[in-house]
Amino acid sequence: MKKSVEIAVHAFFWVVFTAFVYMLCRIYLEASPNAPFQQHLSYVIFLEVVMGLLFFYTTFFGLPWSKMRPGRLAALSAILLFLLLFFAYPATRFGIWQVMSSLIPHVIVIFLAVIFRRFSDSIRLEREKQELVIHQTKSELALLKMPGQPLITSGKNRFN
Repeated sequence: MKKSVEIAVHAFFWVVFTAFVYMLCRIYLEASPNAPFQQHLSYVIFLEVVMGLLFFYTTFFGLPWSKMRPGRLAALSAILLFLLLFFAYPATRFGIWQVMSSLIPHVIVIFLAVIFRRFSDSIRLEREKQELVIHQTKSELALLKMPGQPLITSGKNRFN
């Protein structure tokens, strides 16, 4: 996949994510009109998007890093767990549902980052495979075109 297409897919994802966060906040305010963040809706949406970006790109760029050495996957998992707990902690004073409503969307974003990374890697590997086949074919053709090389015909070669 071309970089421009990959960037466009990421941008589209974040536009949809932001719209989804806005929609959920509006629904929550309809159900609970005296919510503590009612006057600061844009700030809440901004924070949710920033946290989503943090979780997504920590996972997206952390996965290739974690494959380099054993133990790095555990470090990446610990970092993500710490971030999840850090951002969910303020919700503990409101109740378990608020904690879960803080954790679940970010866990989903982490899983989406894994899916994006796997898809991106598979597209890149397929492109590299095609480039290798083309390079091999060109090399074989160049070898056949070399002057002074006898053509092997009817099973005989120059050693018989």
